[in-house]
Amino acid sequence: MRQSPFYLGGGTALALQLGHRRSVDFDWFRQLPIPDPLRLASEIGSAGVELVVDRTEKGTLHGTVGGVRVSFLEYRYRLLRPLLDKGAGLSVASLEDIACMKLAAVAQRGSKKDFVDLYALGRVFSLKEMLRLYRRKYGVSDPGHLFFALSFFDDADSERMPTMLRSWTWAAIKNTIRGWVSETAR
Repeated sequence: MRQSPFYLGGGTALALQLGHRRSVDFDWFRQLPIPDPLRLASEIGSAGVELVVDRTEKGTLHGTVGGVRVSFLEYRYRLLRPLLDKGAGLSVASLEDIACMKLAAVAQRGSKKDFVDLYALGRVFSLKEMLRLYRRKYGVSDPGHLFFALSFFDDADSERMPTMLRSWTWAAIKNTIRGWVSETAR
């Protein structure tokens, strides 16, 4: 089967690798430009996939396939590690790259599922390691803004807990992440 120029990233890619929670949306990334998202939608339809377009933005296509949310995103950042080949043309981002994506997501929106995912990644990497990877991936010299983002749970507190496959509590996740921040910021 032909390899797709897109790779699976984000929470679903992480959940496939770590098995910590259910995730029912697919975020497809590619390093090449997506100059015309509606043309991409047409190409997907020509391949026999019934994609219902919800919205488009520059370099981005959001929609649903069979009731499942899908996003196709132009993501020009270099990969830190090679993509993982899962067969049948499916490529998945590495844990290192997903750790960076999740730190960026927490800095932008701070959703509960992103904190849950960082907690899961914290069983693989220390926060210090994740920050080192983040600097490398995004060319950031001082990721200090992340310390605030990683300590701000107000928005996430009001969200529902994702469907977990591990017996982790929101209180334990917050306390652990606060501990990482305090230990790493010293």
